[in-house]
Amino acid sequence: MRERLLLVIMIDALGHRIVEESGRFDYLAAPDGPVRAVCGYSSACIPTLLTGAPPRTHGHWAMYLRNRRQSPFRPFAPLLRLGQRLGRHYRLRRLMTRWVQLRGVRGYFDLYQVPLHLLPQFALCEPDDIFAADGLPGFDTPATAAQRLGLPYRVWQWRLEETARRRALEAALEQGDAGLLFFYSPQLDAVMHAHGTRGAAVAACLDDFDAWVRRCLDLAARRYRDVRLLVFGDHGMTDVTAVDDLLPELEALAPRMPGDYLYFVDSTMARFWFDRPGVRAQVEALLASKPYGRLLAAEEQARLGLDFDDDRYGETVFLMNPGRVLAPSFMGPTAPRGMHGYHPDHADSSTILLSNFAHRPVQTIADIGPLIVRELEELAARRRAGLSGESG
Repeated sequence: MRERLLLVIMIDALGHRIVEESGRFDYLAAPDGPVRAVCGYSSACIPTLLTGAPPRTHGHWAMYLRNRRQSPFRPFAPLLRLGQRLGRHYRLRRLMTRWVQLRGVRGYFDLYQVPLHLLPQFALCEPDDIFAADGLPGFDTPATAAQRLGLPYRVWQWRLEETARRRALEAALEQGDAGLLFFYSPQLDAVMHAHGTRGAAVAACLDDFDAWVRRCLDLAARRYRDVRLLVFGDHGMTDVTAVDDLLPELEALAPRMPGDYLYFVDSTMARFWFDRPGVRAQVEALLASKPYGRLLAAEEQARLGLDFDDDRYGETVFLMNPGRVLAPSFMGPTAPRGMHGYHPDHADSSTILLSNFAHRPVQTIADIGPLIVRELEELAARRRAGLSGESG
């Protein structure tokens, strides 16, 4: 029997309010929370959580950034222009996704409804698997630390289907030879996008996680004397209360897109780059007139860790008010019932951390990765000192 296991279960969109209202996971110790997230989607939150660094430092924020030279879609530009004209969107998107993966992109991305002819303008912020030991070069992430310390570890991320991931984790717990088991699930996030943050589907999903985490603890206790468990999300979720359509007004402007300027319209933000003098003033005047969102000033972007020197994610950023979404957008034609990616000051943006052991308090998601690394370093030190007390 091994002495200690660090079991990490990351549930995407596990919000502080959602857990507090539901009363789930009450068998775990008093939680840390609310745990503040960062402004942005999981493409920003997860790298911040893993590295302990803000987006400006680790370089990840939105899924798409402007970089034509490094765009994985650039070689296919003629085909994409033809597909846009012919309306062959669905099949071409499937083929394009596969081709880009074959060209070495290991990280998560989705083409959503990004106009095909615009794809060569953009690069992907996550070309590598950020959960892997080499996925965020220069940062001591949990996987990097486990590898550095010589600790046996396994990581399950989004690639496998949920049931297969769970079976694999349970098998690893029964095998009983790991130092770190890190499990990521996007299931709750998907359910709340479809149903909002309340209702039968969400309650059933939370019940399922509650019971399954308890089962994992029981399985681990058969093979380890000390099971240290961490359960947390990367952000929360907000119910959608209103839908706004910005695209027709952008398309009605005199400047041409692309050519004079470029934009990327997400669900909760719109980002802009300008290629001709005077266009920025026109666009920002339009955005400033909208009551459903606001322009992020340079000072606020700096405070939020979004002040990238090269403006790769946008020269101008328009952020929606909590509960409001842009639809149609480059994400799709209709609005979800639950959404995230709002300002981190909003209560529903915060996540929670639950555990079964005492640790240094966690206030932001940037505290979580370093907490995991400290636990791994302590485990490695105990093993080096011969304190593991392991037996067959």
